[in-house]
Amino acid sequence: MTGRSTYIISFISRLKLPALAILMALAPALAEAQTGGFAGSYTRMGFGPRGMSAGNVLSGTDQQGIFAHYNPALSAYADGNQIDFSSALMAFDRTLHGFNATFPLPPQAGLSVGLLNANVSDIDGRSSSGYDTGEFSTNEFQLVVAFGLNISERLKIGTSVKAQLADFHEEISAARGVGFDVGIIAEPLSGLKTSLVVQDLLSGYTWNTEDLYGDQSSRNRSDDFPTRFKFGLTYESSPAWFVGAEFEIQRISSEIFRRNLVAGGPVSSSRNVDETVTSGRQLRFGGGYRIHERITARTGFEILHLDDINQSFKPSAGFSLHLPFDQYNPTIDYAWVREPTGIAHMHVLALQINL
Repeated sequence: MTGRSTYIISFISRLKLPALAILMALAPALAEAQTGGFAGSYTRMGFGPRGMSAGNVLSGTDQQGIFAHYNPALSAYADGNQIDFSSALMAFDRTLHGFNATFPLPPQAGLSVGLLNANVSDIDGRSSSGYDTGEFSTNEFQLVVAFGLNISERLKIGTSVKAQLADFHEEISAARGVGFDVGIIAEPLSGLKTSLVVQDLLSGYTWNTEDLYGDQSSRNRSDDFPTRFKFGLTYESSPAWFVGAEFEIQRISSEIFRRNLVAGGPVSSSRNVDETVTSGRQLRFGGGYRIHERITARTGFEILHLDDINQSFKPSAGFSLHLPFDQYNPTIDYAWVREPTGIAHMHVLALQINL
């Protein structure tokens, strides 16, 4: 053993018990502070290539189709059966799939039904001691039923009900939740539309780890989705082009775990759970232009955190190919999206038909 190693061991042996206890108490708290995001993040990525390529600024326009995922009031524009199937090719063993269908409800209403599915596969499972437990996958689903009412030519309102289901581990019961959206679209001037949307009211997951850890270590947990307040402005020259901007405020409710050192007697600690509410701000710009009878191009960008623009800047671009078939008016859509921090890119494909 070298002199340096002997010195290190000697130094460690002189450490007082309180100092070691403080380090032991701080280490778990630091690990737990790394939240890694908030529940339901896949629902905030957008829906399909048309919205994603245009910076997700579709809350105030029906020019690109009717997608109540952005605003339930868009369902009021339904005048036929529009059906969309989409799928995203993503890095890190992730997939994102979507389905959307619209149904007119004469004389002044419409209905939209949408389904989102996100999953992550080949996750390396480890025990609390670091031992390999095999690979596992996660699956999340969100079903949206939206109703829109045509109050007048210049005013639409809508509401939607959401049901969430998540399967995180085979030994944990599926997490469930229900949420609501409300939205409005007003057209004060011809071609100029304003939108106001409140999304994910009461949305979240409720789950329990009793089946995995047993009664002593289990606890009921509620993970809320951020509540979203969106304000949009869109100008469109139908059917040639449109431009839009959107500002969003998110109300985020989080749980903070604190580990406290219990003084006196044997070293021990207790853990408290506190709830905190913070907010986040986002900005989006986007647009589209029908450059040919058979081609529509779109581009846009999002800033997911106005306090950290460089790390949250998210550009996107894409196009639609309007196929030369009168029956069903099929369209193939594509979008390229740069994920935040540039860690990866998404390629999103979709097929739209009209019955």
